[in-house]
Amino acid sequence: MKRTLIVLVLTLTASPAFAKPKEKTYPANCDRVWAAVKRATAPPHYNFAQLDDAQKKGIVSMGNTFSGKRYLDITLTGSGDTCKVAIGGNFSGLAHNDKGDLFKRIDEALTETSSESKTEPKK
Repeated sequence: MKRTLIVLVLTLTASPAFAKPKEKTYPANCDRVWAAVKRATAPPHYNFAQLDDAQKKGIVSMGNTFSGKRYLDITLTGSGDTCKVAIGGNFSGLAHNDKGDLFKRIDEALTETSSESKTEPKK
């Protein structure tokens, strides 16, 4: 019984359903959101970021030898004043919330850019 429970827990936690991309739609154009993504993926939080400005796609890595290297892929789609950000990657374990952390950093970068644009005088 105990062994069956352990196998069931391990199977559920290693399920590919946890690896599905998380998506969030922002009420801003994709150029503005992409600028926030570039600010959010800068060091020190991520070791490596390969971002394609033309396609608005990229890959970032985090972690180290001890915690394990983890990769996230980022894709932006949308038109007009809405932009959908999809962040995919493998399930990073119960100790990490890599996708959620990146969304929080994008939110913060968007907030910073909107507050900066409000304080700048219009030309």
